[in-house]
Amino acid sequence: MESIEICNDLQALAQPSRIEILRLLIPLAKQQPAAGLPAGDISISLEMPPATLSFHLKELTRRRFLTSERRGRSIVYRADLDALLKTLDALVTSICQS
Repeated sequence: MESIEICNDLQALAQPSRIEILRLLIPLAKQQPAAGLPAGDISISLEMPPATLSFHLKELTRRRFLTSERRGRSIVYRADLDALLKTLDALVTSICQS
């Protein structure tokens, strides 16, 4: 992973609301990798306005930390632990090689 990609991933994570989203979704992913939550449930759980949540979900999905799937009228989001661990591993590897 290139340094710029690592920085872009870390920049996406460097926002308290996004950390809260991951804190909510990661335990579900650890218990059951296919589990997720609809955007509406995330909004209610975090007491975050839907428009604000949508902005953060879009960025986390763009950086591959979340995956999404349409189910009827809802979009269900899941944490992608592999993507998160890949970024953290790349960061540590990059720093330790210096």
